[in-house]
Amino acid sequence: MKKSAAEIFQLDREKYSRFPEENNCFNRSCWDTEFPFYKNDLLTNMADWVDSGEKGFRRLDLALYAASWTVNQHMPFAFLWHPGHYPDDYIPTEVADRPPDDISPDALTKYVKRAASFLGASDAGIADLDLNWLLKNTAEIKDEALQLTDLDLPDGVDRCIVCAVEMDPSGIRNAPNFLEVAATGLGYSRITALAVSVAQFIRNLGYTAIPSVNDTGLSIPLALDAGLGGFGRNGLLITKQYGPRVRLCKIFTDMPLLADGPDYSFIEKIDRYCGGCRLCAENCEAEAISFSGEPEGRACCSSNNPGASKWYVDTNACYGIWVKYSTDCGKCIQVCPFSKTPFQLGPDEFWAI
Repeated sequence: MKKSAAEIFQLDREKYSRFPEENNCFNRSCWDTEFPFYKNDLLTNMADWVDSGEKGFRRLDLALYAASWTVNQHMPFAFLWHPGHYPDDYIPTEVADRPPDDISPDALTKYVKRAASFLGASDAGIADLDLNWLLKNTAEIKDEALQLTDLDLPDGVDRCIVCAVEMDPSGIRNAPNFLEVAATGLGYSRITALAVSVAQFIRNLGYTAIPSVNDTGLSIPLALDAGLGGFGRNGLLITKQYGPRVRLCKIFTDMPLLADGPDYSFIEKIDRYCGGCRLCAENCEAEAISFSGEPEGRACCSSNNPGASKWYVDTNACYGIWVKYSTDCGKCIQVCPFSKTPFQLGPDEFWAI
């Protein structure tokens, strides 16, 4: 019998509940006056870094950093659940509005995975939708800076397509400077375009599709259920080909797809490897990553969701380093042996490629 990610994480039903979206660090910086970095974000120290003249933090490097996020930041259509039909769509309304054709789940699964690959996915898998991994909004937090999504998925949506996109290794090798986060931003722009394009492909076939990046559901356990990898000491998905050097997106759908299920042999491999390897913990300036030989299953802060048997990361401390460098740091990705980026690269070397 297949074990789901919920069983792999040994969820404690007395402690675990769906994670409130307002409790992630980005949202807490907007409303939580007890958060150590309340009203601090990646812009806080950015001008100071540019003015420092330090390589990797120059205006030149920031220009690429900001440019890499353009599609993600300026494509509002991508995150609409029901965008409707536009006159410029290259499909007639009379075709788009037809009910689905009679295609077998096996064939639909192959078509969706091929479409995802064609549209830019480095890897893709399909999960049975486990409601444990959906986010929840308590509606108790009122702040104009927060744009929290409606989390009541349409009836019949019971599958989740999870896609991974590789991040540029030369950027990751520059962690923790601006060129590292340029690789992140480009990854986000790619998954934004990928998620909405796969969703539109599914809609064009007559089914419901909800594109998602970090919203709506927890990407990592959904990716485990979709067979894309294992869970690392650094709190990230470790994929088979790129390690944690990926960005993830999801498409929730009612299309009758065949689920993949977790890759147990690879998950066990990662558990064993991470149990002995502490490179990410040793290189974490924030000291946010556990040195424990086995997952302790103990939450570190209110941006963690308790009740799972895993290595928890102190995201409060991690976020502090993000604010310090005006980047997402990325050292734990760069040093991970599965990322295949064993050595750092200097900014001059990056620009010389």
